[in-house]
Amino acid sequence: MKVAFWSNIRKKGGVSTNMVCIAAVSAIAGIGRSVLLENHYNVNNLNGMLLSQEKIAMLHETGQYYNKYGIEYILKRLYTGTASEQLIRKASIPLLYSSIYYLPQSYIVNREVFDYEFELAHKDLFQSLESISDMVFIDTESRGNASSVQILEEADLVVVNIDQDKGDWDDYFENYASMLEKSVFLIGRYEKENPFNLELIQRQYHIPRGKMAVIPYNIDLHIAANEGRMIPFLNRNYLKSSRAENEYLMGEVKRAVIMLKENMTYLGKPDMMRRFGKN
Repeated sequence: MKVAFWSNIRKKGGVSTNMVCIAAVSAIAGIGRSVLLENHYNVNNLNGMLLSQEKIAMLHETGQYYNKYGIEYILKRLYTGTASEQLIRKASIPLLYSSIYYLPQSYIVNREVFDYEFELAHKDLFQSLESISDMVFIDTESRGNASSVQILEEADLVVVNIDQDKGDWDDYFENYASMLEKSVFLIGRYEKENPFNLELIQRQYHIPRGKMAVIPYNIDLHIAANEGRMIPFLNRNYLKSSRAENEYLMGEVKRAVIMLKENMTYLGKPDMMRRFGKN
């Protein structure tokens, strides 16, 4: 199943952080294997959250980061008709005992070339990724570039990440409501004290409670993300947290995973329904 994590706003929705939280806790809970990828390019993307600086440096030094791993490499092989399931596994970085595969971006990027190759090969790409995983999570750039448009169209489910700014919610419902049927919502960096809270948003925009969840702001999570330790942090706090703030965070992430699972089952394929125990 293809799940696009997306926001109508830039840098405020916590898209990347929220996606890693959902993927990691889903894997720890035994819900299924996932592949993580992104279609945008900044200095600190998913690799900065998932990989330590030592690991990134090692990949750079050996040349693997440029030549062996990455979505661009796979797209080129798909385009020439030489990709295989084994290639997909080798071109990805296994995490959390191989329950998560991360398909990184290349270090050298040409946006126009990427969008062109993605347009040609994205269906084969998704089919290949779904062959090695239960869920393909895509961190989707908010700008309406060609690859983002294709990802949102192809996605089985769109996770819309919005903060607690009323203007941002108004913008979504004014400009993107066409995606509403296959969308669920995550309020990123959530603060309970903010008057524009979950219950008010739910009532004001008539969103069913089963399609909304929150990821609270948490300083420990923020530090872990900056240091490439998000998965160890979430794994360590999954069963028992040492601090009340982390316990609150983990409880809400687990609720978000359940919300996502139930909506994937509702919109999903027969194999997903069997996995999640639905007939």
